[in-house]
Amino acid sequence: MGPGFEYVRWRLAMDGGLSIAAAMAGYVIFILFIGTQGVRHVRVRTELELAEKVQQALAPPLDFRRAGYEIYGKSAPSSQMGGDLLDAVYDGEAMACYVGDVAGHGIQAGVFMGMVKSAARTALLRPGSLEALFADLNRVLFEVKAESATYVTFACVRCRDGGKVEYSLAGNGPILHYHASSKTMSQLTMEQFPLGLFAHATFQSCLVKVEPGDILALLTDGLPEVEDANGEQFGLERIGELVARNASGPLADLTEKLFAAVRRYGSRTDDETFVLVRASVGSRGDSASPDFIGSGFRPETYPL
Repeated sequence: MGPGFEYVRWRLAMDGGLSIAAAMAGYVIFILFIGTQGVRHVRVRTELELAEKVQQALAPPLDFRRAGYEIYGKSAPSSQMGGDLLDAVYDGEAMACYVGDVAGHGIQAGVFMGMVKSAARTALLRPGSLEALFADLNRVLFEVKAESATYVTFACVRCRDGGKVEYSLAGNGPILHYHASSKTMSQLTMEQFPLGLFAHATFQSCLVKVEPGDILALLTDGLPEVEDANGEQFGLERIGELVARNASGPLADLTEKLFAAVRRYGSRTDDETFVLVRASVGSRGDSASPDFIGSGFRPETYPL
C-alpha cells in the first residue's frame, strides 16, 4: 500500500519549505560574502588601481632637451606600486635629474615617494650645491617618515654650461660615465648613507667635466641585479658596454635596447629605473677627471 494523501501533502510542504529555506540561506550567505569578502576584494582592487596611478605620477618617462643636455629616463615597477623615483628639473640655469629607490613597496612606500619627490623638486629649483640639497632632504625626510626603517637611496646630477656637472650619491650605486672621445666607461662612485636614515648624516658632492657626446647613466639596482638561470647578475659592465655601442643613437632607442636585453637575460624581481644624460655642448681641452669637493672619492675606469 502506497503512502497516503496526507503524507504526500506533508512531504510536498516539507520539501517546499526546505527549498525556500535553502534559497533564503543562500541569499543570506551571498549578502554576507558581498559585505565581507566582496568589499575586501573591491577595496584591494581600488587600492591597486590607485597605487598604479600614483606610480605613473611619481615615476613618469623623462624626455628633455635643454641647456645643452639631452635627458631620457624610464622606470619599470615590479608591482603596481614600486619604490623607484625619477625626475628632471630646470631652474633657469642648470638642468638637474635624479633617480631614487625608496625602501619597501605598497601604499606606504608610495606616500613616502610623494614626500621625496615634492621635497626634491622644491630643493632643485633653488640655487645651491648638491651637498646642501642632500642635507636638507635628509633632515626633512628623517622628520616626516612614519617608520624608522624607511629611507631612500638617491643619485643626482646638476648639469651646467661648459660641460660642468655636479653629482652626488646617497646609498646608490655608481653613475656610469661614457667618454665619447676615448670610448671608455668610468664609474663615478661615492660611499654615503641613504637619505632619511640618520638625522645628522653629512654629504659631499663632486664636479666632473663632460664633453659633447659624453653620457651619464643613473640607475637603481634593479637592472644590474637581474639574474639568469645560473644566478649570475646582468651587472654594470654589460650595461656600460650596451651604452657604449649605442651612444650615438637616440637615447630612447638605447634605453629600450637595454630593457629588452635585461628581459632576455632574466625576470624582473625589483623596480628598474634608468636615466641617461648626454652632453650636446661642452668645453673641450679640459681634463675629464672629476674635481672632487671633499676627498676620498676616485672613479673606476675600464676600457670597452
